[in-house]
Order: sequence, then structure tokens, then C-alpha cells
Amino acid sequence: TGNAINMIAAATPHDGRLMLFMRDNHILSARLERSCNPEDFYSGFYVERQDGQLCERRDRLQSRAGASCRVTRFNRLVVDRD
Repeated sequence: TGNAINMIAAATPHDGRLMLFMRDNHILSARLERSCNPEDFYSGFYVERQDGQLCERRDRLQSRAGASCRVTRFNRLVVDRD
């Protein structure tokens, strides 16, 4: 599963995952490799592969602090309306 990198507006760590806030108002939850700490990506990240997509189990995020982690799973969060 891939997501357009240029659609990511912001990222923040939350409950052991990296939350990606997209320009189209969707929110994705990105699970990182077990050895990774989502807090390392709070100040931003780069993507090694530059085909315009961020894909599970393929791409690695490079944090500005020097960490490098692979995204293992994306989940799209949906607002539960009562």
C-alpha cells in the first residue's frame, strides 16, 4: 500500500505509532519496525526512495535526528460519528 509523500502535511508520534496528517484531511497511523521509536520522527523525516510514494515494508523513514526505520503498516483512521 502506498501513499503520496507530497500529501503529508504533518506528523506526530502517538501511542507507539506515527500519525500522518494528510493535506486532504485524512489521518494515517503508521506502524514502524519494532526497534524504532516514533518520538524520533517528531521533528520531521525524509524518505530514502523518491518515486513520490511512501509504501509499507518497502520504504525507510530517515529522521532529522538520524534514526532510520521502515514503515510496516498503514491504517487509515476514520471518525466515528454517533
